[in-house]
Parts: sequence; structure tokens; C-alpha cells
Amino acid sequence: MQPVRWTLPLLASLLAVSTGSLAAASGPAVPADPVTTAWRDGALRTDPAGLVARSDLVQEGPAWRAYQAMPLGNGTLGAAVWAEKGYSAQLNRVDTFPELKSAGRLVVPGLDPLMRAADYTGRLALYDGQVVQRGGGMSAHSYVRADADQFVLEVTGADPGKEQTADLKLWDGRTPKAIATKTVAAQTVAALAETFHDQSSGSTTGAVAALTARARDVSAEVVDPLTVRLTFRPNADGSFRLVVGVPAYTGGDVGAAARQAVKGADEPRPDQRHTAWWHAFWAKAAPLRITSADGSGEYVENLRTLQLYTMAASMRSAVPSTHGAVVRMFSSAKDQADWAQDSFWHFNLRMLVSANLGAGIAEYNSPYFRFYLDRAALMKEWTRTHWVGARGTCVPEFLRYDGTADGCDNTTEPSWVKRILSTGPELVNNIWQQYRHTGDRALLERAYPLMRDIAEFHLSVLRPGADGYLHLEHVNALEVQWDTTDPTPDLAGMRVIFPIVADLADSHDDPALATRLRAAVTKLPPFRTVERGGEQVLAWSGTDEEARNTQNPELEALWPWGVFDETSELMQATYRQRVYPQDKDWGMDSTWAARLGQAGEVKRLLLKGIQDFQIFPNGFTVHRTGREAVRQQSFYNEWGGVLTTGLQEALVQSYDGVLHVAPAWPTDWDVAGSVQIEGEHRISTEVRNGVPSVVGIQAGSKDSLRVRNPWPGQQFRVVDQRTGQTVTAPTTDDVVTVAVAPNHSYVVERVAVPLSSFAFAPLTGEQADAVKTVGTRMLGVPKSEPPLKSDLVTVRTPDKLQNLVKAQTGAPIYVDRSYTVTDLPSQLAGHALIPGANNDSKNTSPTYLTFDVSRPATVYVAFDPRGEGVWWPEWLSSFTRTGETVGTTDQRLLLFKREVPAGPVQLGANSGVEDKGNSTYITFVTPR
Repeated sequence: MQPVRWTLPLLASLLAVSTGSLAAASGPAVPADPVTTAWRDGALRTDPAGLVARSDLVQEGPAWRAYQAMPLGNGTLGAAVWAEKGYSAQLNRVDTFPELKSAGRLVVPGLDPLMRAADYTGRLALYDGQVVQRGGGMSAHSYVRADADQFVLEVTGADPGKEQTADLKLWDGRTPKAIATKTVAAQTVAALAETFHDQSSGSTTGAVAALTARARDVSAEVVDPLTVRLTFRPNADGSFRLVVGVPAYTGGDVGAAARQAVKGADEPRPDQRHTAWWHAFWAKAAPLRITSADGSGEYVENLRTLQLYTMAASMRSAVPSTHGAVVRMFSSAKDQADWAQDSFWHFNLRMLVSANLGAGIAEYNSPYFRFYLDRAALMKEWTRTHWVGARGTCVPEFLRYDGTADGCDNTTEPSWVKRILSTGPELVNNIWQQYRHTGDRALLERAYPLMRDIAEFHLSVLRPGADGYLHLEHVNALEVQWDTTDPTPDLAGMRVIFPIVADLADSHDDPALATRLRAAVTKLPPFRTVERGGEQVLAWSGTDEEARNTQNPELEALWPWGVFDETSELMQATYRQRVYPQDKDWGMDSTWAARLGQAGEVKRLLLKGIQDFQIFPNGFTVHRTGREAVRQQSFYNEWGGVLTTGLQEALVQSYDGVLHVAPAWPTDWDVAGSVQIEGEHRISTEVRNGVPSVVGIQAGSKDSLRVRNPWPGQQFRVVDQRTGQTVTAPTTDDVVTVAVAPNHSYVVERVAVPLSSFAFAPLTGEQADAVKTVGTRMLGVPKSEPPLKSDLVTVRTPDKLQNLVKAQTGAPIYVDRSYTVTDLPSQLAGHALIPGANNDSKNTSPTYLTFDVSRPATVYVAFDPRGEGVWWPEWLSSFTRTGETVGTTDQRLLLFKREVPAGPVQLGANSGVEDKGNSTYITFVTPR
């Protein structure tokens, strides 16, 4: 067995940027020529606007489907914007517990001409934090103000004489208070407000969504209990502004809350402070520009940029925005979401923390730390009453927003998250890493009591064995093994955090705790090994319970704990023989590969993950393979953290106390960028064909950095760029120690190819102008057939079937599947197709589908032949079998028809037998 490295792990993927300002942003992109560099005068000189715009999500056509929605947010209020019904924006707050129900959906039918225009263009403009759409002489800018909980839609080019409407609506099952009023300032407001009471905690949350317009002749009305409406005319110049204020609301005067919600909505230029905030964010965030012959590097770069955008847009509240990896703030799926939206799984948050540290945006970890620190007393009390024989605090893997710590309980049987104990040590390590990366002493001081109590808990549950070691018994190895002994993640975690907390205890006048912790480290058992695939590898734990989930507990020793490195043959074998190679979007395989120096694996795994998980055109993912975007209700964002951490670890590592540059960077991806490491140091480099050109260090503290030679076997030196002095004389040593001073910059250069031999070429880029693809995945929205506009038929219910489709080959037949028409009778071609919802295949409601026809028509229904004599509904007997069929990529369907007069038409559901039904029927309407 390889010896454990005893160096404190310095969370290696961490990178931060030196985005020195550019006087001009029009410089050329960095060419492949190895004699250029963007490093000048102690910083990597970049054009943030150009670099970020490379990753804009281009809409070659409107996002007609909800799963194509573009995300906007200010960290507390989020929005999803798409083109359904002309223009739709679903609004979601991060704190409407327990179910995180949406605050409502804004619908503006008058923007339909813009969306259908032949010259339509659109994009999620990341640098400005806006969705920008143009077409037919109109424009629409959408954003969630960075400085207020307000969603803003700015429109130009509208017909000044044409009346417009804007609806704010909720869905069946909701019970809002609805108002339409004119404020004392003569501002017309329509609002929906609702509170949510949680029985178990007694808490009340909620939101008010208040809609106002900067336009002419504005009036408001309550349309129905779930809908309010503004009616208005654009200003004389064709412009108008809609603002929806969405503050938290826990009850009381709705009118007063609504007035406060839209305060400042009539400011002349609310976009100026908004864009200034976003520009400042991008100036600080670490740049990373990747180029490759096949475009795969650029695609990966774009996903990382989107991850940084997502963090800035979603992580500025008192709690994290991610629940079980679902980022509900950007939902376009009404009130539906996967998993428990009132709770947080730590396992789905950790990759976001590490990604933010490395990207130089550590402040967006604040919600993560606040969440646990604010509930420290609750967790401690829960531990006292639910973990018999323990002291201190157990941090649960699964923690509800009210502090209910169900996972920490030894009085009931173990299960998925019950008795996972490695979460607390991870929290301790992340607090320590946040301090190391930012110098945030206030966080460390506030967190010390919790860090101490977590260490105290682990000391109290360790039991001495006959072998002389201290053991953890009857605990879980993540979700994989239940009721096991000495899980590898726990042993690794205690090896790392006990010395950290011991040092802190000394500084807080608690030498007794420090002594106990240091003594316990020496008595922790060695990692167990087993044979797998003919090789000796780390075991999941000290025992052999069956697997329950597809995690790899043994590789936790490599990341996040860093107690092994690339020189360990045991760890290399453990990686090769891991049981579950990246089958979920939480898998940190690319980071493990980076720490083991496997550049080819890093690239392969990142591209595999994109293919497996990134099914949405907005860059969000699902958490397992084999899913279709049209069938999913939730946007997942943990893969963005996985990808970002893996990339940053591949470019710069320092977890083992040595600065490694490009230790696992794929040779066919050229890169230029910056990374933040412990000590508040920013590391910049440019790598071509796998070889760094120069390495820049911007020191954030007084430190001694151990630096590995980026060019093994070649002479290199280190120069202080402020003084011009050589601080490390030319050497071929493998590792040198460099004394650095805060606010000084240093260049690590090859003696044979010094910095002075490189021509200066600032790091910039061009705005994305097309949808990007890699394999079958895409970023951006391609042009597609718009919903059919019909003067013959209008669907009333259900709402999800209201978008008509033009009947033709390739047309979608369901709103929740990707099946399409392959052939159809000629009399149906070009007419209205009402798609079905295949999730309703077993629905037996007698009044399922209601639509109006404006004149006499023929209604056709196409049914699954497998239901004949089995589950076909009784109402189908009023139709006549035509003897024709409709071909689809799912099932050939039998066609029936019925003549109807002008007026309402009502059809039943797909099945006439409870719990029976196969593919759902689809409906065609043609004029007579």
C-alpha cells in the first residue's frame, strides 16, 4: 500500500483570474504562434467583453419550447425566458419554501411578430446579463436587475397605435390574492401574492409578483383568480417597459407590498446599474480561452463560462440555489421540480464550491457557508437528541432549510443519507479552503465553533478496537454502503481536518482539544485495500456491504481530500478499477484524472459527460444518461461545477503544496487563462500543444511557493516583475521554493525562451454568432417551425396542448416526447395538429380536451391500435374509422373522423379503462 501524503490538501482546482484592463478591446485573438503572450506588466491582459461573448447562447430562431428557455437572475430572483404565446417569462425566487413555488409567469402576446420575423436574431448576452432579441423592426431586452428583485422587459419598435396586453398568471392549485390598482403616484399595478406555510417548522414564506408598465393608457384588471392583466399602448416612439417586482412576502397588505415591489420601475435607465454590476463581475472572474481544431475545446470553454454566469445569477441569497442539483430559480416548468426542494444535499453542492474557488469568484460560496452556519445551533441540538453517545455536531448529508438534520441519527436504521458522516469534515475543509483562497478571517472566526464541534463529534464516535486503532462503526460510506465500518472518505477526511482544527484550537486557547485531535490522527486505521480487476486498490470501507448507489467512495481520498497524488500506483490502479465510471453528472472522474496526470482522460470524460448529461440548449443538464429534454421538468447545474473543477485542476494544481502548471492539460486544446490557488495567489499561463509558454504569478500574500518546473529538464528562472530582480536563479531543478510578497507579480520563464522574446497579443474574442455543437449536443437554439397560427381552431384546455403544430412530416406529435410524424394522409397536410401528452396515456377524464372551431370543421383523431378492445374510450364511438393511418416514429396510429359545427368541441381522455393505455391520441382539425 502506498503511504498517505500528510500534507494538508490545498483544494487543487482553484484558480482565479488576473483580468488586467485593456485600453482597447479590439486587439486580435491570441494566435497559435508560440511567440505571443497576453502577459504584460504583471498581469494577463484581457478583454472581458470579447472573451465572455464567445460563450453567448445564440438563438438562430426563437425558443418556442419551455425546455429551451434562457436563464436570467440576480442571485435571489430568477427567470426563464422563451417564446411561447408570443413571449413568456417564468419568475422564481430562491426562498419560497417549502416547495419553491413560482411567483408567476409573464405572457406578452404582442411580441409574437418579433418572434416570427424572418430576420429574427436572439442571444443570451452573458457579459450584460440580458436576453436580447430583434426582428421585424422590433427589439426586446430582458433582464433581472442586479440591484433589485425586478424582472424587466424593454421593448422598442412596437406599433404605437396598437393596444398591447401583459398577463401575469399562476396555475391550477394555487390560491393567490389578486389585485389591480393605481398607486398614489398614478402608477398602475396588477399583482398576485401568495404565502406558503410549512407545518413541520411553522415557518411562512411567499412572494408577491407586481406588474407595472411604462407606457400609455395603462389599465389593470383581475382576469380570474389566477390571472391579472395590464392593457396599454406603447409610447409614441414605439417603446414600452414592463417590470415585475418579486420581493419576498409573508402576508399583509398586498397593495402596499405591490407598490414597494415596483419602486424605481420608472427610472430612466435601470439597465445601467445592472450592466455595470455584470461587467464588474466578469472583470474579476478568471478568464479561460480554449481553442481546438475540432471545436470541442471552445464548447467546453463555453460551458465553463456559463457555469460562472449561473453562479453569479443564482448564488447571492441566504441559502444556496441548488437542491439535489436542481437549480429551481431558472425553471420554466410551472411548479414542478425533481427531488425535495425544501432540502439540500451536500454532495450536489461541493463541486460548485470548488469551481468557484478556482475561478476567482469565491464570494458566491457565501450562501453555502451561511446556510450551514446559520443552522449550527439547530444541528448541534439535533445531534444531542438523535445521536446517542455523541458530543458536538453532526452535519447531515441531507439538511432541510429549517435545520432538520434527518441524516444524523443512530437511533433508527441506516439508509441512503442516514449516517453519512463525511459531510461535516468536508464542510470544515471547505471553510478552511475559502479562508486560504480569500483571506476571509471573519468567516474563519465565525465558523470556528462549528468546526470545533464537528471535530468533537468525530472524536466522540470513534471507538477503540482490539487492533489499537480508533474505528468508525455502523456508518455509511456515502450512499454506497450502509452500516459499514471505517469508510475511506471518513478516514481521509479525519486525517485532513483533525490537524487543521488542532491548529485553530491552539490559536483559540483550547490546547486540550488540539492534543486530543493530534493523538487521534496517529490512531486512525490504515486504508484497507482489496483486489479488483487483478490489481490492488483502495476499498470503499473496512467491510464489504453491498452497493446501494453508484458513487466511488475510495476515490474521495484523491479528491476532495488529496491524501494521495499522481505518484501513487495504488491510486492509479484504484482509478482504473473504479466500479462506477462517471455514470451520473455528480461524478468527479475528470478531476480525479487531472490529479493523476491523465490529460487524455480529462478530455474524454468531459466530452462524454456533455454527451451523457447536457441535453438542454441553455447548457443545463440532467443527472443520468438516456434522458430527453422534452421529457424533463428540471434544469440541473452540478455538471457545470464538475466540468469547471476538472478543467481548472487540469490547468493548475497546488493541493499537495506544490504549484503544478498544466499537469493534465489535453495536448490538442490550446488554452490561455488564470487560476486562483491558496494564499490568494493568481496563476496565469498559456499552453500550446501541451507546453506552457510563460507562467505568471500575482501574489496575494507573503508566502513561500514551491513551484514545479513547467518544462522538465530545461532551465527556468523566476523574476520579480516589480523590481526586475531574479528571485530564483536559472535551474533545472524539479521543484524550487519561491518567496513571494503580496501585490508583487512574478514570471516563471524558460531561460532559452524568456518573456522578452514573446510579442504581446492581448486575450480577446469575438461574439458568438451561431449555435455550437459537439456530437449530438448543442448550445443555443436552432431555427425551428413556429407554433401554427390558426383562424379555425383554438385550444382552451389543457393549457399544455394550446400550441398548435403544422401537420407535416417531421412535426412533433407530443408535447412531452420527441416522436414525430413520418407520413400522413394528404387531406391533413398543412392543417392544425393538436399534439398529445403521452404522460396522460392512462388518463380517463371525460372532459380532457376542449377547443373551439370558428366554422364547421372535420376533427380527426389518431389512436394507438393496441388499445382496440382493451382500453379505447367510449367517446371514440362517435367517430368514424377512415381506414387510413398516420405514421409516427413511435407507433402507426389509426385515423378516425367526425364532422363538427362551429363552436366548442370536447373530447375525452386517451383511455376508458383505469390504469390502462399506451400511446396517447393526437388530433387534427381541417376546414369543411
